[in-house]
This record gives sequence, structure tokens and C-alpha cells, in this order.
Amino acid sequence: MEQVLIWPSQFPLLLKGLVEDNGAFILDALEAWPECEVVKDEQGVIFQVLPPIFYVAWLKPLDPFESCFFQHIDDYDEEQHYYVAQLLNHIEQAGVSRDELTVKLLGCLSQYSSIASQAKIQNKISFIDLLLKYKQFKTLCWLLPKGFVLSPAQTCELWIHGGQHSRDCLTACYKEVLENMALTQAEAVQSLNNGYDCEGLLTLLCNEEERLQILDNALLEQVMSGAAKQSSMLSLIEKGARGHGADSAGKSAMMWIVEKGFVSAAQALKEFHGGISLDDLGRNLMHYAVLSNSRPMLELVEDMGVDPRLADAAGCTPYRLATEHQSVNSKKYLEKRGIIELSEEAKYQRILRVYILKAFTVLILPLQLVLFLDVDRDNKLSMVLLLSSCTLFIFALARLLKNRRLFPTTKLPLSLRFLGALSWVSLFIQAIFTVVMCLAVVTI
Repeated sequence: MEQVLIWPSQFPLLLKGLVEDNGAFILDALEAWPECEVVKDEQGVIFQVLPPIFYVAWLKPLDPFESCFFQHIDDYDEEQHYYVAQLLNHIEQAGVSRDELTVKLLGCLSQYSSIASQAKIQNKISFIDLLLKYKQFKTLCWLLPKGFVLSPAQTCELWIHGGQHSRDCLTACYKEVLENMALTQAEAVQSLNNGYDCEGLLTLLCNEEERLQILDNALLEQVMSGAAKQSSMLSLIEKGARGHGADSAGKSAMMWIVEKGFVSAAQALKEFHGGISLDDLGRNLMHYAVLSNSRPMLELVEDMGVDPRLADAAGCTPYRLATEHQSVNSKKYLEKRGIIELSEEAKYQRILRVYILKAFTVLILPLQLVLFLDVDRDNKLSMVLLLSSCTLFIFALARLLKNRRLFPTTKLPLSLRFLGALSWVSLFIQAIFTVVMCLAVVTI
């Protein structure tokens, strides 16, 4: 549906009156100004006339490629066209900026009609947005004390792009001109995440504690986003973010930074974090450092004194986490520092080997007993000595395997502990058999 903006034939007269500060011309133009109403014709085309202040901001109808909402059509005659063109050309040659000209024209118009009232007549286009679009920041600052209100987005745009003059103007009257203080804070945080300088605006809108909290939340949002940039994080850290903001799982911004491998950002936050910080899963910074698979990050976290052997709530240590996620660099780094753990399967196999050997020491005891009680066997001593030697060797091998550094320290089932005790009993009894047989031979 086509939207057409009509430029009334009264505008050239109004413009002439404003430029020449001629009250008669201004009043004549305002009195004859068409009703600001919307008319729809039979073809569905919508025609509209806006209040004079909008035309003052534009000065002349926009070309079709310049306008994004209205198609601008004027009702001027040839003489009016010539006058407006000559006037604008003269102003341009005089070096007067568009912003300065708009302030002058609106200042003159405000003596005869309320600027704020004109801006409220329609709602399809915002006069403030129009001024922001054409970067007429001086005009906007001049209007603010005259009953205009800024939305959160408009406030941030004026602060970011308006320069020091606009910031001073906002600082002086922000309590009166902000539409919503809380939403403006949220918009400023979003602008910070997008890399814009809104720290001063946050300082203006909240106290120091609230500002630091907002910066921490902004840092968390930045690092959790899919398009996280280390430069943006460093900017937030320079402004006061400490990385203490945490997500719903208690995972702090520092942990996110470590996991994603942003070494410079982690280095900048290092002094604000201790080695015992845990999230809700019981994981510390070393758990997330191994997930980064970055040697510099691992060295930084180790330098912070973080325990590399701590198991989380599920019993998962950093080494095991590195193994599960195939973080090769992290695994090698921990192994060089003597931090090695076995998988559950490997632990099972080691326990199985040790207790199979102990079972053999127990099973040899009945054979020893048969030999010991067999009075008719001629080589009984040599057989007893051989079996005792085998038992001792098997038992020593089992003890050697069990005493290795990587042997699991988990609590064993009662049956295996009973088997271990039997192996000691078997070794002791077989030693007695051997001593008795040796004494018997010596005394014969």
C-alpha cells in the first residue's frame, strides 16, 4: 500500500517567514496549514500531511530513493519551487550547517506554535528518530528541555553518536527526558555488548555497585554469545567487569572465558578469581581449562593455584574430562605433571589381574597340603619347595602390581578383600610347610 506525504503549498511561505523572522508570514502559513489527517483514495493510496516541524527538518521533498516510508509529493507552483531552491542554495553557500539551520528555524517557529505538541500529533514517524537519522544532534539537545522524551534506543544512539555536547545535555536532564530508566540501562548494556561506548551512560543511570553488576552481566552475555569477541571482553574488563556474573548453572563468566580459550581476557581477570571457585557441578577452572585444549590457558590456570586433581560432583577429574573430550594437548600437559588416571575399564583390568594372581596363591595351598601329607612320595621336599617358590613369586607379583601408582584406590568389594586375606594365610601356611619339611630332612 503506497504512502504519500503531501508538501503543502503553505510551506514555502512558512520557510520564508522563519528565515526572515517575519511573524506575519509565519502566522499566515500556520493558519492556512492543512489538517494533519490521513486520506485514502479509491485505489488504496494513502495521503497524509504532517505538522510543520517535520518539513522544517527535511527542508525539501525527498527523492524516492531517499525515502523509506513516504513518497514525497509537493503542491508548489513554479515560483515557490524557484524560491525554495534559491534559498537553500544561498544557505549552503553561506556555510550554515543543517543542524544549526534547523535549530534556528525551530526556535523561530516555537514562538508561534508548540514544537512538542506538533510532534505528538501523529505516530507513524518519530520526530526524534528523524533528527537522529540526519544526525541533527544539536537540534535534538535543544528540544529535550521542551517536553520531549527519549526511548531507550534513542537515548543510546544520542549518547553514542552525539558527541560530548549531547552527553552533557543528557547528563543535565536525563531524569526528565528518559522514557524508562530500567529499559535504558538494558539497552546500554546491549550497546556495550555490541562494542559501543556506553559506560558513561551506565555510570549516569546507576550507582557503582549496580554498574559493576551490569558490566559483569554484559561480560557474561558477551562470552556466552555465538559471536564472542575478545576485544569486546577486554573493553568491558577495562571498564570494570570482574567476571563474577554466572549463568543458571553457576558457571561464571571467567569459567566461560577459560573454556573458550580467551587467554588475554582470562589474564586480565586473573587477579579477581581464586583457585577454589566452583560452579554448581563442582567444577573448577582447571576442568574448563582442559576443555579449551590450550596449553597457555592451562599454564595460566595452574599458575592461579587451581587443584588439577579435584573431582566434580559426578566424580569427574580434569584428566578424565580431557580423556572423554579427546583434548589431546590438555591430556599431555597433565601427564607431564604426573597427573594420570585410568579409565573404568583399565581400572577393572588392573584389579582383575591382581586378584587372579592372589587366587592362584590360594589355590596352590590344597596342592601343598596333599604333598605334605603324602608319606610315600620320594621327592616331596623338592615339590614343596617348588610350589612354595611359585606361591611366593605369584604373591610378590600381585603385590608389585597393586603397589603401582595408578592402581585404583577405590573401596573394593568384601569378597575381594576376603580373597586378599586368604592369599596371606595361604602364603603363611605354605611357608610353615616348607620350614617343617626342611627341618625334617635335616634331622634325619
